[in-house]
Parts: sequence; structure tokens; C-alpha cells
Amino acid sequence: MNQYEITYSMNDMPDDYVGRTSKWARDEKSALKYILKKAPEKSGRCVFKRGSTGQILSIKKLELE
Repeated sequence: MNQYEITYSMNDMPDDYVGRTSKWARDEKSALKYILKKAPEKSGRCVFKRGSTGQILSIKKLELE
């Protein structure tokens, strides 16, 4: 299991808002499944599990010590 940091923006928040969450998963695709209803579009647009729409900005694997 690896830890991934996902940064995202939401359409119903102020323009400069950037959300950040970290999830434990086997790969990036399964980490996104924890916060999204379905896979994001190629542009990064997506629908979050709680119904909000937004965009995935980055997915980064965190290095553990």
C-alpha cells in the first residue's frame, strides 16, 4: 500500500480554493475511487462522492520514511 496526496478544486468554492487529501491505496486509480463517483474525464473534470463537481489538479505518491 502506498500513500497518495490528491489536490483538487471545487466549482462551488471560491476560485483560489485548493483542497488536499491523502489516501492509502495500491495505485493512483484506486486512490481516486475513494473520493470520486466515477473516473475523471481526460481534462481532469470529475464528480465527487458528495455530489460536488470540480477538477483534479494533481496526484502525488508520498515517500514514506
